[in-house]
Amino acid sequence: MTEEFNLYGELVRLRRGRGIERPDLGADLGPGLRALCGVAASDRDARVRPRVAAVLTTLAGGLPPDLREAARVAFALDKEYRFRTLEDRLRTLAGRRRYSERTTRRLMDRACRMMVKEAEAAVPGGSETTAGPGWRVTSLAALFRLDSATPELYEMRRIVAGRDLDRVTVRLGLPAAADREATGGLVVDALFGARVAKVEHAPGQNHVRIVLDLPRVVPADEQHEFWLRVVLPAGQPIWPHYAIVPLNPCDSGTVRVRFPPDRPPAALWALDEVPYLDLADESPGAERIRPDGGGDVVRHFTGLREGYGYGVAWTLAS
Repeated sequence: MTEEFNLYGELVRLRRGRGIERPDLGADLGPGLRALCGVAASDRDARVRPRVAAVLTTLAGGLPPDLREAARVAFALDKEYRFRTLEDRLRTLAGRRRYSERTTRRLMDRACRMMVKEAEAAVPGGSETTAGPGWRVTSLAALFRLDSATPELYEMRRIVAGRDLDRVTVRLGLPAAADREATGGLVVDALFGARVAKVEHAPGQNHVRIVLDLPRVVPADEQHEFWLRVVLPAGQPIWPHYAIVPLNPCDSGTVRVRFPPDRPPAALWALDEVPYLDLADESPGAERIRPDGGGDVVRHFTGLREGYGYGVAWTLAS
């Protein structure tokens, strides 16, 4: 049996019962999912669950909307679908969308198959982003500018190679634009430490995959730094937050967001160890903060945990 069908079988087994809400989740993961999520069977649920949720959310995020919803329901990624059995979740989605139960199950099956393809594309040969064994981020410094003609993002990563490494891939989360052709493409530059090989943003995806060639082979256990600049096209929507969400422990992170000094946000608050699935909650958090005189707000984080978000969120003045 090929690795593709092994991973598909693991996903089908995982969606049974309570999905990712089952007790002792780590013990029920197959070897493919454990490798993909970077967890061991002996890890505690407090460590396993957010990592599995983050990886499944990323894989489902690349699917068309109907399949993305089917995947999220199948694995109980959303609170309103955390029922005791898969059959309960399936019937609820079928009734909500006015599908037959047979059609709904086919959507879930197809979603699992496409998630396998997303995993293969994201982790070629088992080496990819912070979720894979090829390398991990030890620190990330980011500047997200909202005072420019269109939003701009600068990210500097310090990574440690897990093996001899000459190529890495990073993902940036972005809401899907209503009209990709009208808004045009992203402008992506590697300011130092890498060269951009390709940028992939398939229709319906909520992330961009950036493939980078390193200037040399980085030996295992050696550090390397690279800095990216991303300019968003006019009309590209953004989420009202910026957060670092590591899939492996990260030593440190710095997030700076720059607002137009004459147009400060109506509310601004810190995101500190927020579960990945709760980042979409736009309710103002308890730790309110204010931009400085230049419109900047900066937050420093240490000991970042995998599967949690660290950054800032805001609501804009109407």
